[in-house]
This record gives sequence, C-alpha cells and structure tokens, in this order.
Amino acid sequence: MARMAVLGEPTPPMNDLLDEVLSVQAAARTAIRPGMVGAAIYETALPAVRSCPHRNDMQFVAHGIGLIAHEAPRLTATGPIPYADKHAQRPLVAGMVISIETHLRHPEVGLVKLEDTVAVTNTGWEAFGDWGRNWNIPGALSPK
Repeated sequence: MARMAVLGEPTPPMNDLLDEVLSVQAAARTAIRPGMVGAAIYETALPAVRSCPHRNDMQFVAHGIGLIAHEAPRLTATGPIPYADKHAQRPLVAGMVISIETHLRHPEVGLVKLEDTVAVTNTGWEAFGDWGRNWNIPGALSPK
C-alpha cells in the first residue's frame, strides 16, 4: 500500500495530479470480480491512463500480492519486475489479492502514487486500507 503525504496544504496542481491517479485506480477496480480474466484489469485501467492529461508521465501495474510483493496472479509481462504474464488470461477467483498501483512523475510536484490492496470476493472486491487516499498532512490527524 502506498499513500501520499505533504508538508502543509497541497497545491491545486498536486490535487489535480492525485485526481488523475485516483481515476485510474477506480477504473482498474471495475474489472475485479470472480470469473473476469486478469487482463481485464488492464483493459479498464489503460484507457483511463490514456485519458489523463499527464498520461506520458504515468505508469500503471497490477499484480498478485501475498507473502511476497509480486506473486500470482501475474497479469503483465511488461511491469517493473519482469515475469511471464501466465495468469493474464485466467479467471480471477475469490481469495486472490491484487495490488493495483498508479504513479506519475511530475517535474514540479515529484512522485504521485497510490498502491491499493484489493481482494477478490465472491461478489466483487474488497479494498484493504482505503483510508488516506488523498493528501495526508502530518500532524493534521489525531492519533488513534
């Protein structure tokens, strides 16, 4: 899971960039449910990337996660860690845990990234840790 933090208030360009990342993350989730092939996650996320104003600075990847950071299902052969996409055409099943991540590098803002952990359930998906997906300002939240 990756979240963004900022010292002080985020600027309007920072908010716009995070909104782009959030839109791709939301699109990717629409394909997560039992019976959908893993490649469907990319088929919904990549058009969302292409619709973003900063698409040339953006990367998207989805992969299985469990005991190690990148494990089955392996959904792409072009991700940051090279492996065969042997699960891309296989159906997702309840109990699989998928990491979906979108990031972009902007010359003035720097890195803007979200990585969400999403489990395939019998009826769709459940996200773990969906809190803090906006800009987090240190000291602005009360301790739990």
